[in-house]
Amino acid sequence: MVLHGERLLSFRDIVERFQRGEDLFDITIEKWKRIKRSLSEAASDELQPILDNARMGGPFCLEYNQQCNLCPIHKWCRDPNGRYQNIMRSLYMFATSGDYYFKQQALKEIEQFLDEMEDHKRAVKQRLN
Repeated sequence: MVLHGERLLSFRDIVERFQRGEDLFDITIEKWKRIKRSLSEAASDELQPILDNARMGGPFCLEYNQQCNLCPIHKWCRDPNGRYQNIMRSLYMFATSGDYYFKQQALKEIEQFLDEMEDHKRAVKQRLN
């Protein structure tokens, strides 16, 4: 999906960036920034590419390959009440109902996720130094 010249990151893009050794947080943050921008411009009937992209695994999934308990961001996606699940619930509700409230809720959850990822990235980097 391309809106205003920027497309969603494909799984191929993520794999290529992962293989080049790019920072996993940076790839994750970029993926979700693009989802947020696309969602902000999308109508409820244009959500399928966004839903597909949001469900697609990210760089941490590649790195930890089904060993989620070792992943530094597992609490965001594995917890049934975690940020990722909240985002997905809001996206599905917007897609099925068309209710603008759910779109705004998804955007709010994505923004909080991005803020948390930036903070967690800094904390992990500080612990490594």
